[in-house]
Amino acid sequence: MTIGIAASGANAGESVRAAVLAAELLGRGAIGGFAVFAAMLHDGKVCHCVTQRGGAAKLAIPDEWLLATRAAAISSGPDRPEPLQQFLPGFDGIGLVSGHRLPNRAGSDGEPLNRAVLRRLASGELPQHAVDAVLRGNGQSDAGLIAVDAQGRIGWGNSQRVASRADLGSFHRSEGDRRLAILHNSIYFMRDTADAVGSLAWGCLGGNASAYQFLSLQQGVELRTAQSDRIQLDIDGNIALIETAAAQMSQMSGRFTAVYLGTPVWQGARLVGHVISELIGQVQDGCVMRSLDPVSAMVVMRKAEHVAS
Repeated sequence: MTIGIAASGANAGESVRAAVLAAELLGRGAIGGFAVFAAMLHDGKVCHCVTQRGGAAKLAIPDEWLLATRAAAISSGPDRPEPLQQFLPGFDGIGLVSGHRLPNRAGSDGEPLNRAVLRRLASGELPQHAVDAVLRGNGQSDAGLIAVDAQGRIGWGNSQRVASRADLGSFHRSEGDRRLAILHNSIYFMRDTADAVGSLAWGCLGGNASAYQFLSLQQGVELRTAQSDRIQLDIDGNIALIETAAAQMSQMSGRFTAVYLGTPVWQGARLVGHVISELIGQVQDGCVMRSLDPVSAMVVMRKAEHVAS
């Protein structure tokens, strides 16, 4: 598994979803395939949503789950062994365990590592103690684990074997009742963009305003030929107009890079940022058409330094 996330606090479900979406928009590697989302609802019930292909964009997550205060996700390439819930198990009223690499593999005692952590949570152990104990006893297992319990506490870590990899990334933050942890491997980001994944997710939890923002097409928008590339936002912050200097782009039909990397973003007369991902969309009759796939209708913007958060 390539990325695992757990979050607690207001809108934890939305935070987890944002992390996966951001990784799919900004990264390259084994992402955008299988995904499992899990939420613990207010009554302690654990609910799952899964897909074998398409990543976060294909997860039909109910709004109630996005508002959950305990949530987790795991994602990687497509077509993984069923049932997909084995990669992100949960116990009602106890907790959820995500991770990366192979968190579902049996440990030295024959029990899957993620379920061993859950069992420890059920016996009253704190998430960090439970994760540390399981990984300490399985140092050569190919797994990293993230656990969130019903009280919103989070524990995370990598086995000794995984910790020696050169392609690891992580993000973790805790403030008041807001907590977030992300572990990933084999996802390759451009310089300085890996932090955007955690920053966008943390912003959903109500933490410090993110230096990054998702921008999306709410409907088909005009693609206009201009002397330079530019995105114009409406008053709600949605993409209202795309200008391009690409030769003959607005007169062509087909699937093209409609928003080029680094394009400046304007709202009225203000420069508000630059995009750090591209939008490859269907161009038809001078318009970029709105895709049913939200990832294909979104870009990530890095906010201009002078724009107030």
